[in-house]
Amino acid sequence: MANRLRVFIAAVSVVAAASACSEEFAGGAACPVLCPESGFEIINDTLEAVVTLDSTVRGFPLPGHESRLTLLQRFGNGDTAITAAVVRFDFIPKTVPVGTTADSAAVTKIDSAYLRLSIVSGREDSLSRRDTAKHVPVTIEVYDVDTTATDFDTAAVRARFRPGPLLGSYTVRRDSLPDSIFVRLDTAAVRARVQAGRLRVGLRIRSDSSMQVPILPSDRGGQLFLKFWARAGADTAVRTVVPGSSSTDDVGGLPELHEYLIVLRGTPPPPPQLLAVGGLPAQRAYIRLALPRRFVDSVTVVRAALVLTQAPVRGRTDDTVRSAVQANISIAGPVLDVTRASLLVRATFGLFEQARAPRDSGLVRFELAGTIPFWRQTPEEDLPRAIVLRASREAEFPSEFHFYSSEAPANLRPRIEISYVPRVDFSLP
Repeated sequence: MANRLRVFIAAVSVVAAASACSEEFAGGAACPVLCPESGFEIINDTLEAVVTLDSTVRGFPLPGHESRLTLLQRFGNGDTAITAAVVRFDFIPKTVPVGTTADSAAVTKIDSAYLRLSIVSGREDSLSRRDTAKHVPVTIEVYDVDTTATDFDTAAVRARFRPGPLLGSYTVRRDSLPDSIFVRLDTAAVRARVQAGRLRVGLRIRSDSSMQVPILPSDRGGQLFLKFWARAGADTAVRTVVPGSSSTDDVGGLPELHEYLIVLRGTPPPPPQLLAVGGLPAQRAYIRLALPRRFVDSVTVVRAALVLTQAPVRGRTDDTVRSAVQANISIAGPVLDVTRASLLVRATFGLFEQARAPRDSGLVRFELAGTIPFWRQTPEEDLPRAIVLRASREAEFPSEFHFYSSEAPANLRPRIEISYVPRVDFSLP
């Protein structure tokens, strides 16, 4: 009996395997309504010359949109990168109440000024865990970076990170850095800024070792504030000031610049024929596709993938650390500005991220089968078929990924692999 059972199971397995290897489907008379007697075959195709435009765009996320203010310094061949953060206190009271009356007097003296910062325990990857365990000192420096320049003149702000405008510092061994720190500030320098009604500070780290210290912004729940004792004669007021910017986003879609990250020294641009994702300033890869209309309108797509060839990035401190490369679609509409088109993105079903290390190489597939139905809803003239690749930890991590562009040799260029059948109508008659 046992032998017969084994023979039966083996026979069933052979039949199932043979069926699984077939790419041909057919209905039958047993289910005439739901399974009509018609056969169809999956057609596999590779679209080679499918990219009409691809480009690397730098400068993400926009200032003020960071989830963390990662103070970072990395040293190495082609890996030197330094970031800093700017925190604005544009609404500081310049007076203190006088006695019990409604009168007030201008601040003449400042006592015990300090800046509170919330430190994020970075343990998401091996490099962050290695940083937090280092037995080396790290100094968090606070600078006066106020200028009369326009909001987006970052060159003027970067020039303020020098010894003269230093307001205070905090030094501790990296593995002993607490979750919350208080940096004492120069009271004379703070008084001059309080009397003017605003103070803008810059944060950066210094150490003999490569490392990063993530700060949690106030709009993400961080306890980040300026505190001081303001005096006018015999009257005193304790002031706790949270970040705030006089810049608004009412005109032109400008971000609110309460806190934002700047790059003092960034990673180099990618070599020719390569698209870059990540790095500092963070980069995105914009890829516009010339997908034949029939694949969107006239067939049923079973499988589809954008296939890229990754080029290894070696010789950097983080080249073996894996993080995610996300694929999104651009929803910018028929705009000519690639930077704006790379900014306005959204996720679609099935367009998953891929975990990669910078030194990896070979083929990387981003599935498109769930994206094509979304594109079907809008004519291509109104919504170009474009994919945007970005790092999942933009501006938090210096990891950079390179992919061959449409200018690379033919065997390395982006392509689409697609499997489809003629449009199948599954509705009831």
